[in-house]
Amino acid sequence: MLTIDTFKKILENEYIEMAVTILLVIAIVFGFWYGSQLVLNTPNPALAVVSTSMQPTLNVGDLIIVQGVDPAHINAQYTTGDIVVFEHPKTGDLIVHRAVKLENRSDGYWITTHGDNNRPSEESFHESDLIGKVVAKIPYIGNFTLIIQALGDIYFFIVLMIILVAIFLTFSLGAGGEEKSNRKKQKHENWKLFGKLDIGIIYLLIEILLIISFMVFSLWGALTFWQPGAKPQQYVAIRGMYSDLQYYGSFNKSYNNVEEAFLSQNFFSYRIDCLVDGVTRPGVPTFSWAQASVFILLILSAWIMVNFLKRRKTLVPKTET
Repeated sequence: MLTIDTFKKILENEYIEMAVTILLVIAIVFGFWYGSQLVLNTPNPALAVVSTSMQPTLNVGDLIIVQGVDPAHINAQYTTGDIVVFEHPKTGDLIVHRAVKLENRSDGYWITTHGDNNRPSEESFHESDLIGKVVAKIPYIGNFTLIIQALGDIYFFIVLMIILVAIFLTFSLGAGGEEKSNRKKQKHENWKLFGKLDIGIIYLLIEILLIISFMVFSLWGALTFWQPGAKPQQYVAIRGMYSDLQYYGSFNKSYNNVEEAFLSQNFFSYRIDCLVDGVTRPGVPTFSWAQASVFILLILSAWIMVNFLKRRKTLVPKTET
């Protein structure tokens, strides 16, 4: 008969813990994906930008957040219209363009779109092909999706296996039985602020340095690399917030000339609007990696301080009364 004590021992097994953690990670990922579909009212709540047709507003590798919308509520203007995603009726490809005209015909709404960075050309589609409109974007991370798609599905499973192995190693190294637990306690008892740094402190310093480096890059950095998932395959660039602002301001084409760019910041996001042909074209709210990095540093600093105070408390000798 399975008792409570037996059940607890089973759960304390490191391999069972690893299996439960993997299942929880999978459940969270799928729950987040299907939950996003429900909240945003679209089967494609997140998509990676694959072409330069909407530059500078959208760049290759941006992850765009898409929200389902009633076609009657779409703002269709040549410069300031909503950026919409639709399925091409012939090829089945998902296209991201700006809505420039909205017509209510006998068979429903027809939406005419145009890519900001395309030569003058327009394309119309029926409301049944509408996926939604772009409401936000997250820079950088869409590039991982594009690279995996370009290399083939087998690489997706390789990346998944690497993640699962990393989780397994984390649990294997973190669980070492009672003897290892006793050694860890003894190590904490001998811990001193200005004593010899252990490997954990070194790892922590490396993590802090990496976070700070990423924060600096997300503000002023720029990196160009070969992106096989782009259409067509090409060199693409990822830029920090201020580098992107400079890129906006220098974007000059006869059919997409940016006269001036304006930066505005909000909580965990920013937006770059630009002046085109005397009209302000609104940008897309963009997730701020810099603010996220600062937040992570604050959390990490608080965690370090709490652990320091706990360890210091254990080192204070008790006085007899």
